[in-house]
Amino acid sequence: MKTTKQFVSELKFDDRTIARHEIDHRRPSDITTRVLWVVIPYTTPELTRAALRHAGVCTDLNVNVSLVDIQVVPFPCPLDQPPVNQEFSRRRLRDLLEQNGLPGRTDVLYARDWLEGFRRALDPHSLVILARKKRWWRTREDKLAAALRKAGHQVLLIQA
Repeated sequence: MKTTKQFVSELKFDDRTIARHEIDHRRPSDITTRVLWVVIPYTTPELTRAALRHAGVCTDLNVNVSLVDIQVVPFPCPLDQPPVNQEFSRRRLRDLLEQNGLPGRTDVLYARDWLEGFRRALDPHSLVILARKKRWWRTREDKLAAALRKAGHQVLLIQA
């Protein structure tokens, strides 16, 4: 039987706000074991589901997922009052994570720039799984993967 704990907190740093929701599906005896954290950037619902499915295949590795969504707030608006409903963003990520049954947490970060938001939100040397559609031009996901690799993260770019 799996136990579920939900943690909710909001963090502010450098004029950015993070809303973090953690869903813990582990048993108390699992908490002391080593865990592999995988970061999945929210891009589109379809691509994010593909990345979550890919992370779900690695169940033998004791994988926990950190699902990160960067919400770009235009300059005239204050960062603590984004134009998108904050609860909608949080619920969307929680639902995606719960649908796949993976343990982990969700983070919503409000920033002025999408790429810079991801660079600042990730821990050093994070393992990132990013899904993309195959196109002949560089997609937004390709640019994100290149920027994260340049910042020192390990990026697994999969075709959806």
